[in-house]
Amino acid sequence: MQLKEIQNHRFEQAQKMLEIQRNAYAVEAELIGFDEIPARYETIDVIQNLPGTSYGLYTEEQLIGFVTVETSEKTVEITKLCIDPTYFRAKLATTLLEHMLNIHEGKLIYVHTGKHNGPARRLYTKLGFVPSAEFEPEPGVTLIRYTHTS
Repeated sequence: MQLKEIQNHRFEQAQKMLEIQRNAYAVEAELIGFDEIPARYETIDVIQNLPGTSYGLYTEEQLIGFVTVETSEKTVEITKLCIDPTYFRAKLATTLLEHMLNIHEGKLIYVHTGKHNGPARRLYTKLGFVPSAEFEPEPGVTLIRYTHTS
């Protein structure tokens, strides 16, 4: 397995990211009981023009998961963390998050997930993230903000 920066401006890379993203967010939509997660309906153009940096995990040159982050001098926001559902439970999200924690040591890192997304919440907690805020962007949909300081 190889971890490297994704050139998401390239059509083929953006297309694969979008496929993984839609499949991963379909699973989250089921978990949280909300089908209108905006990322499920993004386009290739959105992916090709994402702000920040994306890092992908590859097996035999095939993208199987990725993380996208936006950074500033003191903070890092994880804006996307998507794993091909075929590879769920293979610790790919752990690998990507640990990479982010290592390369952004000393910064405040934050991420959001649905209150009812148990697998994501357990993962963030296991890696030392703590719940820091809870809000309802849509009626009946609660998101939790997790933060990590190293």
